[in-house]
Amino acid sequence: MNNNHSEKIDPIEIHIRTYRSLLKSAGYVQIEKLIDSHKQMSSFLHEKAKTPEVDTSAFIYSLLRLPSCMSMVKKVILGQSIRVFKNNRFAAIESWQEVEAVGRRRKMYFNGRDTLAVYIASVTDVDDLITLLTAFQIEWNNLHGALKKSNNVVNSFQQIIDQEDISRFKKIWGEDYHQFLTAIKYRKIDFHVHLLSGSYMEYSRATQYWWNHIEKSIPKLDLLNMPIYFVSSNTHSIINLIARFVLYEKDLLINYLYKTKDQNLQSIWEKLNFENNVLSQEFFLYYLSKKLLRENKDLNTKKIKKEQTLGIYNIKAEHNLDIDAQIIPIAKFPQSKLNSLLNLDLDILKKSRSLIVNIDYPLGWAAYQVLTEIGQNVGQVLGIYIMGKAAALNGHIGDILLPTTIFDQHTKNIYAVNNCFGLSDFNKIFKGGSVLENQKTVTTKGTFLESASNIEKWFREGYTDIEMEAGPYLNAVYEFIYYNRYEESEFINLSPTPFQLGIAHYASDTPYSKAKNLGARTLSYEGVESTYAISLVILKKIVERELKLLKDKE
Repeated sequence: MNNNHSEKIDPIEIHIRTYRSLLKSAGYVQIEKLIDSHKQMSSFLHEKAKTPEVDTSAFIYSLLRLPSCMSMVKKVILGQSIRVFKNNRFAAIESWQEVEAVGRRRKMYFNGRDTLAVYIASVTDVDDLITLLTAFQIEWNNLHGALKKSNNVVNSFQQIIDQEDISRFKKIWGEDYHQFLTAIKYRKIDFHVHLLSGSYMEYSRATQYWWNHIEKSIPKLDLLNMPIYFVSSNTHSIINLIARFVLYEKDLLINYLYKTKDQNLQSIWEKLNFENNVLSQEFFLYYLSKKLLRENKDLNTKKIKKEQTLGIYNIKAEHNLDIDAQIIPIAKFPQSKLNSLLNLDLDILKKSRSLIVNIDYPLGWAAYQVLTEIGQNVGQVLGIYIMGKAAALNGHIGDILLPTTIFDQHTKNIYAVNNCFGLSDFNKIFKGGSVLENQKTVTTKGTFLESASNIEKWFREGYTDIEMEAGPYLNAVYEFIYYNRYEESEFINLSPTPFQLGIAHYASDTPYSKAKNLGARTLSYEGVESTYAISLVILKKIVERELKLLKDKE
């Protein structure tokens, strides 16, 4: 992974430079002007971009990561904070309708007519949004060209798209299916993107606002003087394993399962029962509870009360970064049922002053900003544990990948790490797939910013999984250890570190299996066992380290 300046510049880098330079100089860009460079990338997620044929995988991937109001949007405004929006005369955006995307967490607001305002956390959000909007525009307009002269858009659509993909579109659009097809027939889209401020200072300030909100939400805790274990995962698996509320609600959950008449989930549950896999059954119940909690307010109230008795603070993102956080006091663990899950005596943990700071994993470069901000505002960091999803070039969906080498495309650094997670940690708790040790990971700048030739090159060099956060996190880890800012284009050995460092990915898709690309499908139960197994291992590592530290003080 060396830099050879005599080599031809990668078309992906040309595309990135094109829109970044336009946004930097003019502050806005017309997506139509990026289509040629987008097509020249030969994106692995957008293989048919150069053809008039509709690339349903690329279109569906974009649809899942943009809000449904895109059928009306003409202008997209990007800003890091409400301050940035106000300074540019968009103070009213938060009175607009808040909108969401199924497959991407962002604060987004729609004015009800033609403008979408989006909070961005880092340059990765810009990269992600530009490529999503470009792919969306290409494929929408391809469909528009095919449907604009049609007398019956539904019949014409069914002749263009295969039946399996039609089912996916119907699931995404729901009751608005016909309305969307009609919109595609009558409207050709041409997005304009306006970046209100592209300065690193504003990204940094937005991250600071995010952390200030967390500190204000927990005034009783002096984070600056307390030891912490940092976890980047999600907002459900860690606290579910601590509270274990499903053990009290099993009958309710199983009754709900059979009322849903979901034969796939029922067969999974019956298989787990037949195998007498108690731990996997518990993992399954957590997955099932997520669905029921949306419908059952009483169950949700019980769950929250249980978490509150264990001192868990759930802090919802307010403005700026759409990253929820949880502050978890380890001293409360003896009151939980975690002891039987870990098979450890937790009584001594009552003396602990340490906290777990768990965040909903950020996108791309925001990981660097978040971890550096936290590092500057807490006491001693005792552990850093990163769980995320990755595309696996070997293995299968749901497998667990444990890297020891990470190539970061942002900085061109190669990091060697002493990963505290190993195969033996998962032997008794993970039955849903394989655990692959000593993996080599590539951290990319964006999902669309990968070509088939890039992926083939990485695979030949032994890189086996592709993701977006490990590299930025390790750039921050470097600054926890060394006296200078992160390096660029260097081989960096981060072994050993003064704290535990663990990185685990679960395989969410397999790029070489076209039917199993997340553009063509969504991850459902397949990642549940690996997610909870990794979460359980993280908790065990934290508890074992904290027990040792407390016993050493005695």
